[in-house]
Amino acid sequence: MKILPVITIPEAHGFQSKYEKRLEEQAAQTEQPEYILSEFLDAKAQEYSEDDVNFAEQYNNLQKVYEDFAQKIIVLQEQINKLKQDPIQRNLKLESHNSNFIQLEKNTEAQNLKIDPEHTGAKKYRDSQQQEQIDILVQQLNELKSNHAEIKKQMIEMVITELKKRDNEEYDFKK
Repeated sequence: MKILPVITIPEAHGFQSKYEKRLEEQAAQTEQPEYILSEFLDAKAQEYSEDDVNFAEQYNNLQKVYEDFAQKIIVLQEQINKLKQDPIQRNLKLESHNSNFIQLEKNTEAQNLKIDPEHTGAKKYRDSQQQEQIDILVQQLNELKSNHAEIKKQMIEMVITELKKRDNEEYDFKK
């Protein structure tokens, strides 16, 4: 009869995997509503939209443009990140475990079959072209971000102007 030693594995307290952190972040996001301007300004904008049709129309148009810019910023950022990746990583897609394994096998086979030495001049040219493309996209991203901020500023000014028009005693605006 063999006696096996008992091994106690220490527990990791306070350790969270990336998956658990992502789940917590998603839960926190679902608990808190997303505000475009702030809780107060969004509530006031909603209140004024219910009272005034013209305000509602203008504010909704600005809100649509604001959200459109936000989507364009996300897409452009993803393009920049993809261009910054190594060319081999760009072709890999993580869909599921099996398809990932199959894709990885295909890429490995393709790499084993096609090992062409690349001329250093051609590589430098490709890298410089890629960097130029990244620089152009970053410039476009900065322009989109400034336009996005300008739309948000217009939305804030619109709500504050409406606050001043309605002459709220709660808020003292000095000219």
